[in-house]
Amino acid sequence: MRRQRFLFIGLGLLTLWRWALLPTLELSPDEASLALAARDGTSSQTPLLVAMIRMSTAMFGAGEFGVRFFAPVMALLASLAVWRFTRGLFDPMIAGWAVVVLNVLPAFNLAAVSLTPGTALFALTAAAMLCLRLALLHAHPLHWAWFATGGCVAGSVMVAPPGMALFAGVIAALAWPNRLRHHLQSPGFIVIAMLWGIAMVLNQGWRAFEMPALALAPNLFRWIMLASPMLITLLVLVGRLIVPNAALVGMRAMPLGFTLPMAALDLLYGPWDRWPDTGGAAWLLPAAIVLAHQGAVFGALQSEQKISLRTIAIVCAALQSVFLMQSDLLRTLGVPWRFSGKLPPQAEWSRFFIADPSSAMRGWRESARLFDAALEKAPEALAIASNAQMASELAFYSQRDFRFVSLSEVKKGQNALFITYDPAAVKPPPEMQARFASWELLSVARVMHAGNEVRWLKIFSCHDFHPPES
Repeated sequence: MRRQRFLFIGLGLLTLWRWALLPTLELSPDEASLALAARDGTSSQTPLLVAMIRMSTAMFGAGEFGVRFFAPVMALLASLAVWRFTRGLFDPMIAGWAVVVLNVLPAFNLAAVSLTPGTALFALTAAAMLCLRLALLHAHPLHWAWFATGGCVAGSVMVAPPGMALFAGVIAALAWPNRLRHHLQSPGFIVIAMLWGIAMVLNQGWRAFEMPALALAPNLFRWIMLASPMLITLLVLVGRLIVPNAALVGMRAMPLGFTLPMAALDLLYGPWDRWPDTGGAAWLLPAAIVLAHQGAVFGALQSEQKISLRTIAIVCAALQSVFLMQSDLLRTLGVPWRFSGKLPPQAEWSRFFIADPSSAMRGWRESARLFDAALEKAPEALAIASNAQMASELAFYSQRDFRFVSLSEVKKGQNALFITYDPAAVKPPPEMQARFASWELLSVARVMHAGNEVRWLKIFSCHDFHPPES
């Protein structure tokens, strides 16, 4: 029991440390987009996250800490739910190891310091597993835990674009052991399916069935990055041991039941997530439980060997977590990032592991300051960005009251400023050149961080818009 007290104290200190990290990283483009939706009251594909940001910014302001305040809270709740769930299935020792493994996972630590769909999906997955076990422990066909599980499944649709992973995990967890199959026809499961279906329709989650192209190789690299090489290796070894023999039966099969379908769906969707969203990597949460259980009961190794292997894996994952959370670590060490470049459309999936993570979460304050200076030179001009991600960042960090527009919103005779971070750009896009009478290069700047280049900014001033002839 004394060890469990230390575990809870450690979780509390870890949460404080994560809160302290929040203001040190600028918002990623997707986080900035959510923050703008919360501030301006516009619609978003993730209304649950927008509502949370609206609450937290009302309490703590519109900075990085206020926007991300609930990320460490959700990580803490996910850890406590995993401990409670695993303690009920196995014992407190395995529950403690499961929480430790979870909190050294790079994917989980990245989700704990950034507010993305993956952050919420980790918490919802842990809560759904706990509530589903409570529902199965009670004979009442419509116990409240069925509705709570359905709420978690519906919530996952409201935050995660695939919207299917957690529901697939629930089905597999119920159908895996023979004695639980009848629950698929129970009123409780029907409640879960109905709530999931309603959420899919309301949030247009049916688009989740539009599968992207299978990208096996990049997702394997992504899994190694988000789960660390040692833990991925151990998970593969554990899978080879327990899947053929079905070593986990009854309710103890629930973690494995959640892991397999969620991992399969992540294999399809994962590479398309933008940094730092870990998206479907929430399957690593039940996988951590399986790994903790097998590490405790696997008898082929001596106790000292198991402890050594477990320690090496945890230290490796913890170090990798620090690297991912400090996305500018390579630059701080003076190592330039030369892997990213302009990719052809057919290789777009490659961006996850060759794109510079620092460019997503560094230098946006400086970029906004430079753009504000350009706006002072042309106060009446409209603002057009080369992509929505840049527009979200500059609009969030700018000190001026303006909004970005599309080319179709510009009216006859108006001027506009076009901004891009493409270092090869020497003129505005052809469609803009055709619509404006003249243009000029207004400003060029290198955005630096820690003495290293993050991006180039190029701002073009376009004059006298004329609409296309009807």
